[in-house]
Amino acid sequence: MEEPIVALSIDCVCAIQGKCYSAQLVEAAEKAGVPCTWMIGVAEHDPMSNLKLYHNEYFHRIPAWHEIGLYISFDTGSGNTVDRGDLIRIGKDVLKQYSIKPTAYRAANGDLEAGDIQALEDIGIIVDTTPGSSAERPLNAPATPYHPSSTHPHQPGDAKLWVVPVANANGVRGYLDEGFDKLKPVIEAHLQQSRILVLGMHDCIDNAHALTQTVHYLRQRKARFVTLTQLVSEL
Repeated sequence: MEEPIVALSIDCVCAIQGKCYSAQLVEAAEKAGVPCTWMIGVAEHDPMSNLKLYHNEYFHRIPAWHEIGLYISFDTGSGNTVDRGDLIRIGKDVLKQYSIKPTAYRAANGDLEAGDIQALEDIGIIVDTTPGSSAERPLNAPATPYHPSSTHPHQPGDAKLWVVPVANANGVRGYLDEGFDKLKPVIEAHLQQSRILVLGMHDCIDNAHALTQTVHYLRQRKARFVTLTQLVSEL
């Protein structure tokens, strides 16, 4: 089997969750010598909260060889007043206020629609990792990186954007949140399909130990760790 290429990503939503383990995750990643892609959460009704928290408390702790991405939570309720494309552009603009130009992206709850593709390309996103990040992986969606169709985002097409799905097996997503023991079978199943492995975690859950275990396990398989943007630059 080819040596895995692994991208570790963190959904940064702690400002609205009340708990934050970002400092512990930075420490664990530094001890392991691996980069992470930190996806800063932006939501319609409070777009700045996570960004302000990270600016005040954590950006100075995150090494420059990691990267900062964008994580959007779309409001699907009846009170939604912002178009999806507009919220994606708002996400870019709030990060830009702190001189961050994201090129990696994920939507909450696996929420990727056809109209998002053009909006993401317009703001300079080159890699999306939404598919696979929810329990229900889209039927027949590729497990390997692909350029999506502009009308069917879970099918290959001619868009410039890369979609790199999060590992997902038997309805279990490749997130560290529930510990390494539950993650390990997902990793093993995914590596039977693709050497490119994207894993996620949340900053509001204490994933430091699971991160250490995961890196150790993958290093035994001679894995190489990269950011999401670096990953697609090599495809």
